Amino acid sequence: MCKILPRIKQLALNEGITIGALERIIGASKGVLSRAIANGTDIQTKWLEAIVENYPQYSAQWLLTGTGDMLQSNQLRKEPALQDTTSQPTNNEANNDMWSYIREKDKEIGRLNQEIGRYKARIEELERAARVHASPQHVHTSEAVPI
Repeated sequence: MCKILPRIKQLALNEGITIGALERIIGASKGVLSRAIANGTDIQTKWLEAIVENYPQYSAQWLLTGTGDMLQSNQLRKEPALQDTTSQPTNNEANNDMWSYIREKDKEIGRLNQEIGRYKARIEELERAARVHASPQHVHTSEAVPI
């Protein structure tokens, strides 16, 4: 089961909207999220991106992994002058890194799906060839058959 779906439901509940309303807001067809939730299946990355874009107050890290706070901090980020922040990525940088990783994995999944498709086609080709060779041969004679 996709572990992101309960957090999507929690986001909708927190916003006071239905899953259907969330689908409309992110531009998804009716049932894209609700069917995935009902069936426990995965959703496309583009819908996660649309949720993050439409609801920037929610942490992408929380949405994807369940770690950290659900809501982004609303405090102004006033860092003390002496604090070294160069070693810590900002939340936006972390989100960008996470989305880059997800896109990379989507490409890998696409490549693997294409490879699976090629294997399936080869299996079908071999099965067809096996059926042709296993079928009884037609007997051809040089003699004419009387009518």
